[in-house]
Amino acid sequence: MQKERKRVKLNKTLSYKGQQIDYCLTLKDQKFIRLKLEDTSINVSAPFHAYDWEIEQLIYKNIQKIQKIIEYREKNQFYMISENGFFKINDKKYVARFLDKVDKKEKLDFKIYETKEETLKRMYKKIAINYFFYFESIVNKYKQIMNLDFKNLSVKVMKGKWGVCFPEKSKIVLNTRLIHFPIIALEYVVIHELSHLVHKNHSKDFWRYVEKYMPNYKNISEILKVNVL
Repeated sequence: MQKERKRVKLNKTLSYKGQQIDYCLTLKDQKFIRLKLEDTSINVSAPFHAYDWEIEQLIYKNIQKIQKIIEYREKNQFYMISENGFFKINDKKYVARFLDKVDKKEKLDFKIYETKEETLKRMYKKIAINYFFYFESIVNKYKQIMNLDFKNLSVKVMKGKWGVCFPEKSKIVLNTRLIHFPIIALEYVVIHELSHLVHKNHSKDFWRYVEKYMPNYKNISEILKVNVL
């Protein structure tokens, strides 16, 4: 059995229209090159045998979208990790504290861990638990409006998806990050996923069904598109 090699992290740069673009490259045992944004940082994971030109080609291919998302996020921060920070709920800023030791009773007190990645992971896990009712209330509202039988709801951070529906399990999963946006965006995702209980794929009938409960869904969905790479 071949032993898995240890992952290697490198800080890299490339030039785009005279501008220096910084990105973090992680080399590890995987088949494909993957690109993602963490806040405003560009992160690439690639197999050990990948060439620099292949990695940079992927970044260049997505650079305009990357810059658009980064520009949006810099102007619309969802949180600030600080002892006197903030956390945005329903597009409004609330005082949040990031500390070494926290009061578990305080919903917006978050523990600081060794890495920012771990701090964010734990932060969203706490939000998913403490604000589950926020998501559940919207689901219950539209479950009644749409007259649909629905049983299981999960809230967690997902990559590249705002929501998922499993019709056979009567289960819906919502992305915790939806809490940052105006409530109408969460309502759109809930309507979208509940509609999959009736229409499993994105057929014309599916979109007509969504439109029945949110006539301006196309405009609302744009709020979320700018945040997906």
